[in-house]
Amino acid sequence: MYFLKAKKILAVLALTLAVSVTAFAKEEVWQYNQFTTIDMSTAKLSYPAGMETLTFETVEQAGDTTDYCTYVYNVDEQTIQLKEMITKTKKSKYKSNFYPESVKNGNNVIKARARMADAVLQKVMAEKNKK
Repeated sequence: MYFLKAKKILAVLALTLAVSVTAFAKEEVWQYNQFTTIDMSTAKLSYPAGMETLTFETVEQAGDTTDYCTYVYNVDEQTIQLKEMITKTKKSKYKSNFYPESVKNGNNVIKARARMADAVLQKVMAEKNKK
């Protein structure tokens, strides 16, 4: 009888822990759109050469392809760089990187990435202002 009570207590504790971990994980992962998830725990501001720079990581899925991306957004120079992209498909895995691109002069893909970076920056700044 005591064994059954202990087993129930352990089950309740395990369930509570699982719910707590899930709730914490949801705060760290932001579903930006139907294709892109952003790991907010990787979103960091730095100031190399005195310029405000944001780095963050995403997981982007389309069909059978998943891209694991690291972005660098230079707020002051208004450039965005896909520093590293690891693409995985059912049959292959490869790595790419790209040079920084001007947000002002970039194509629609560059501008969409810059909008995403701005949204991440706003979330980072809101979190920073809470503290």
